[in-house]
Amino acid sequence: MVDLNNALSLLQEKLQLLLKQHAALEKEHQQLKQSLTQQSQLTKQLEGQLKDGKAQMTATLLSKAALDPAEKEKWLKQIDQYLKEIDNCITNLNP
Repeated sequence: MVDLNNALSLLQEKLQLLLKQHAALEKEHQQLKQSLTQQSQLTKQLEGQLKDGKAQMTATLLSKAALDPAEKEKWLKQIDQYLKEIDNCITNLNP
């Protein structure tokens, strides 16, 4: 009878431990879901900014079809910087 009580006690302790682990994993899961949602929203926002930037760049380049070389170099550097920032953000979103 003592062995049965000990076995039940041990089983109950293990069950409590599993329930605590399950609760911790459930909490972590919710946090990860929230983080994923935030990252997805940020990705969409950055994609929108990229699209807007491309449209603005295209409009600017079309309106100034004959840019002088210094102005063209300035634009290319700025565009490269934007692309690096966007690539960095995308890299950070997808570890």
